[in-house]
Amino acid sequence: MLWEWIVAGGMTMATLILLSVISIGVVLERLAFFKQVRLATAGLRAAIKEALEKKQYDQVLERCRQSESPLAAMILAEAASGRDAESADAERVMTLTMRGEMARLKQYLPILATIASIAPFVGLFGTCKGIIAAFSDIATQGMGGPSVIAAGISEALVSTATGLLVAIPALMFYNYFSKAISNMALELESQAFQAYRDLRQQLPSAQK
Repeated sequence: MLWEWIVAGGMTMATLILLSVISIGVVLERLAFFKQVRLATAGLRAAIKEALEKKQYDQVLERCRQSESPLAAMILAEAASGRDAESADAERVMTLTMRGEMARLKQYLPILATIASIAPFVGLFGTCKGIIAAFSDIATQGMGGPSVIAAGISEALVSTATGLLVAIPALMFYNYFSKAISNMALELESQAFQAYRDLRQQLPSAQK
């Protein structure tokens, strides 16, 4: 029966299925990317702590250059500015770098937002089209009994249900990723500030 509903839905159901596949792909890609970022950040923090404890200060920036963590980019940007961590220039550099890293973290999220917005309307369009077709058949072929009308309308309503089924998870994951990015931004800013301040305090050559 499900396959019959999909076939009856025509292009509307095909569009919703395509949106669903895209949404799932974006979610899986972002989950894998976020996991990679968290692992890279944790590894970098451990490496920086170890290098500072061993007084291998030159290794701190070298580890940052080798890391793909947003934390590394922020520390390198501050180091390149040559300013104190508390200075306005260093804060400006960190803000600009943070914007770039946040854009990388937010990549593909607009796709989820778009799918969450349009999927219900695509489903509603399919329902309207199905109801119009059902009443058109009634007008040309006669009533045929309540069961015929109910069958046509039930098939049409499948499009609305499918649209909601596609939109709700997309919206949930969009909100989840947006909140995760906001929390991560606060953590990264604090960690970058602390790491660079510790480096400058223990590495006199960094002040030159």
